[in-house]
Amino acid sequence: MDEKKVAELRKFVITITDPKVSAFIDLRKLCQSGIYNLAVQMATEHAAKRHDFSYLEKILTLLDGSTHASGFIASLRPKLNFIVSDTKPRKFKKATPEQIAKAAKQAKSKPVAAQKTSPAVTKKVAKVEVSQDLLDSRLMLPGSYGTGRRR
Repeated sequence: MDEKKVAELRKFVITITDPKVSAFIDLRKLCQSGIYNLAVQMATEHAAKRHDFSYLEKILTLLDGSTHASGFIASLRPKLNFIVSDTKPRKFKKATPEQIAKAAKQAKSKPVAAQKTSPAVTKKVAKVEVSQDLLDSRLMLPGSYGTGRRR
């Protein structure tokens, strides 16, 4: 990539990771856009050449906690040797091939999306209370008091 395009993509990464702007971004549409793919490519080349993961960390911070984070990390695995820290904010670190193989096995064994959705589903299920009041039941006869019908 030429330097003008790289500078433009760096500004794009800084802009989308700004907390004032990132709240309004639809991550699904962002991850499908072409400029996002170019920005990830630029950040990957920067990390491979300079061993500086700062742009990738900014993108990971934006995607962290969504279903797109695991896909982002998986797309970088063949190109770079790294591991991701478990602490917040998550950071990239250089790694040996053994550490990479171990991290890839752990990522496959526990999917991010399944862990996030299961507690939310259990919270939504609520027990419906059945009223014991006779006036709320269907047993009221038509024309009796409170049915709302006129004779």
